[in-house]
Amino acid sequence: MPKTPLAKKPATVKIAMWSARHGWLVFGLWFALIAGLVYVGLFQLGTKKYEGNNSSSGTTLEAMSAANAFKEAGYVSQDQLLLVMSHPSLKITDPAYQATVTDITGQLKAITYSENGGSKPVFGMVYDYYTTKNPALASPDGSAARILAPVNGAYEDAKEKFKQIKPVLDKVKTQYKDFTIFGYTQNSTNSDFWEVVNSDLEGSVVITLPATFAILLLAFGALVAAVIPLILAITTLLATFSLMAIYSQVVTPINGSTPHVIVLIGLAVGVDYSLFVVTRYRAERRKGRSKMAALEVASSTAGRAVFFSGLTVMISLAGLFFTNDDTFTSIAIGTICVVAVSVIGSLTFLPATLSILGKGIDFGRIPYFGRPRPEGSGIWGKIVKVVMHRPALFVAVSVTMLVALAVPVLHLNLGDTTSSLESLPKQIEYRNATILMEEKWPQGSTLTMNVVVKANEANRADVKAALEQFSAAALQVKGLSGPVETRVAPNQKVVQLQFVMAGEPDSQVNRDLVTKVRSEIIPPYFKSLNGVEVFVGGYTAFSLDLVNHYAAAAPLVFGFVLGLSFLLLLVAFHSIIIPIKAIILNLLSAGAAYGAVVLVFQDGWFASLIGFDKIPVIESWLPLFLFTILFGLSMDYHLFVLTRIKEEKDRGVTSSEAVERGISVTSGTITSAALIMVVVFGVFVSLRLMMIRQLGLGLAVAVFMDATVIRCILLPATMRLLGDWNWWMPKFLDWIPRVTLEGEPQEEAIEAADELATAKEKEAVAA
Repeated sequence: MPKTPLAKKPATVKIAMWSARHGWLVFGLWFALIAGLVYVGLFQLGTKKYEGNNSSSGTTLEAMSAANAFKEAGYVSQDQLLLVMSHPSLKITDPAYQATVTDITGQLKAITYSENGGSKPVFGMVYDYYTTKNPALASPDGSAARILAPVNGAYEDAKEKFKQIKPVLDKVKTQYKDFTIFGYTQNSTNSDFWEVVNSDLEGSVVITLPATFAILLLAFGALVAAVIPLILAITTLLATFSLMAIYSQVVTPINGSTPHVIVLIGLAVGVDYSLFVVTRYRAERRKGRSKMAALEVASSTAGRAVFFSGLTVMISLAGLFFTNDDTFTSIAIGTICVVAVSVIGSLTFLPATLSILGKGIDFGRIPYFGRPRPEGSGIWGKIVKVVMHRPALFVAVSVTMLVALAVPVLHLNLGDTTSSLESLPKQIEYRNATILMEEKWPQGSTLTMNVVVKANEANRADVKAALEQFSAAALQVKGLSGPVETRVAPNQKVVQLQFVMAGEPDSQVNRDLVTKVRSEIIPPYFKSLNGVEVFVGGYTAFSLDLVNHYAAAAPLVFGFVLGLSFLLLLVAFHSIIIPIKAIILNLLSAGAAYGAVVLVFQDGWFASLIGFDKIPVIESWLPLFLFTILFGLSMDYHLFVLTRIKEEKDRGVTSSEAVERGISVTSGTITSAALIMVVVFGVFVSLRLMMIRQLGLGLAVAVFMDATVIRCILLPATMRLLGDWNWWMPKFLDWIPRVTLEGEPQEEAIEAADELATAKEKEAVAA
C-alpha cells in the first residue's frame, strides 16, 4: 500500500510518528530521563537560590550604587535588631517600665552563638533610652520605647544568628504580656517574607492540581484522557526543576521565586499542549481513522501548532532578558526551559503514550460528559455563528468594553507594594513593628534618605566643607529632619549622611523629595569638586529607581516581543494582516488586565469583597512581567485557532466558512484550557502577599477575556469583516519563506494508512 513520503513530512511530524511507532521505547526513555535528571539535579546537587528583594544591575540604580559604595570601600555591613515596645498605661518615666526595658536588654546581651568551639555574644552593644539618654529611643508621648542592637559580624552571617535571637523574643513577649512587643532584623524580615511566599504558593498547588484534574475530567469525559495531561505537566516540572538545579550550581544561583513561576507556566502550557493534541487525536478516532492515522493527523495539525506556540511563548518570555534584572533573568531561563521541555514532551512522550493506549484513551468514561459530541456543537459554536452574522456590532461592543476596562491604566501608579504595611501579612514582624512606630513616632523614625559621597580622600578640606554646607541645606528642606547620622568607611574614601524622612515610603511627596535632593540640593555643593561622586539611596530612592528602571526597559521588552512575534506569524501564515491583528487583539486583553488590576487594588473596587484595603501603588515589576506571560499565553491560543482556520481554508472552503468552522471546533478546547488557568491564577488572589494577589488577578482577567471576548467574539467578527483580506500579503514580501504550521496528510495517504492498519488487524486475527 502507498505511504505518505517521509521526506514531505515536517520534522516535528517525523519525530512524533517515530515516537508513536516506538511507543514503549519512548515511554520508557522519557521516565528514565526524568528520573536521571531528578537524581542528578535535585538529589545530588540541590538548588542554589538567592532571595534578595531585587537584584537589578547596580549600574542602573543610583540607590544600589549608594549601598554598594560602602561595601567597595571595605565596610562590612551589619544587621541589627530593632525592638519596639509600648504599654497602654505605663510611661517611660515609670520605674516598672524601666525595669522591664533593663531586663529585656540584659536578656539580649546574654544571647551567644558558637564559633570555633567557643561562645561569643550575638550583639556588640544594646542601646536603650535609659543607658543612652537618646530621646529618639522614646516616643513623644512616653508610652513606647525602642531598643537597638547591632548584630556582631557581617550582614550575611546574621541570618543564622537570628535563630538564637528568636527564642528570646518569644520569651519576653510571653513574660511581659501587658506590653506590646515586636522585634525584627533585616535578615529575619527577608526570611519571614519568603516563608509567606513559599508557604502560600506551595499551598496553592494543593488546590490547583485537584481543580485542574476535575476540569480535565469534565472536558474529556474519561479518566485516562484526563490523567495524561497531568502526567506530562508533572514530569515536565520535575525535569525543569532538575535542569535549573544543575544551572544554579554550574552557572549562577536562581531567584527564590523562580520555581513558583515555573510551576505556574509549566502547569499552564503542559496541560494546554496535551489538551490540543489529545482532543484532535480523539476527534480523528471518532471519524473512524486508525490509531496511527489519527496520530499522524493530530501531529500534523495540533502537534505543529504546539511547536510554534511554544516558540512564541519562549520568544515572549525572552523579553524579560531586556530588563537587565537578575531576578527576571532567572525567571526567564526557568520558564523558557519548562516550555521547551513541554514542547519536547508533546512531540515525543504524548504520541508514544497515545500509541500505547489506542482506544484505551477513552477508558473510564463518566456519564453525560463522556458521550461523543460532534465537533463545534457546544455553546461557543452557537455564539460564533451569531457573531458571524453581526460582525460590525460585536466588534464595536467588544472593543468598547475592552478599552473601557483598560482606561484606569491612565492613572497607574507604580511602586513597592511592601511599602503599604497594612497589606503585608501579620506573620511578618517588620510589619507590626513599623506600624507601631509610625503610630508612636508620627514625625518619622525608620524611613531614611542616605546620601553617600565618594572621594579620593573624604578628609579633604573642600569635601568636608561641602558635607557640612550640604547637611545644613538639606535640613532646611521640608520632609527631611535630623539627627543626621554620619558614617565614614574604613578606607576614608566614602562618607554617608543619613537623614530621617516622614510619611509613606512610596508617596509622591517623598519621591519628589528624592528627586529634588538629587537635582537641586546636591549639585551646588559637590558639582565643582574633582573626583567626587554623590549618590542618594534609601527605601524611597530605591523604589523610585526601580520604577524608572522598568520604565526604561519597557520599550525594549515590548519591541522585542512584538517584533519577533510579528515575524513568526508573518512567516507562518504568509499574511501581513494576521500578525498585525493578532498583536492588536493581544494588546487589548493585556490592557484590560492592567485596568482590572488598577481598578481593584489601586482604586479599591471590590476590595472589601476580596478581603483587603486598597493600596496606593501597583508593584513596579508587574506590568512588564504580566505582559511577557500574557502575550505568550494569548498567542498560544491564537496560533491554535488560526492553524485550524487555515487548515479549513486550505481545504477549499470560503474564508467565512473556515473562520466559523475553525473557531467552533476549537472553542471548547480553548475554554477548558483557559478555565484551568483562570482557576490556577484565581487562587493567587486569595494568597496573603499583595504583589501575588495583583499578579493572580491580572493573569486571571487576561486569560478569561482572551478565551471569551477575544477568541470567540472579536476574532471571528474581525475575520468575517476582513474576509479574504485576512490572507493578504504585499507582493514585495513574497520572498519571505513559507513555513506551514499545519501539515495534514492528504486524504489518499490517510486512507492508505487505514487500509494497512485494517489489513494488519485481519492478519493478526487469522493468525
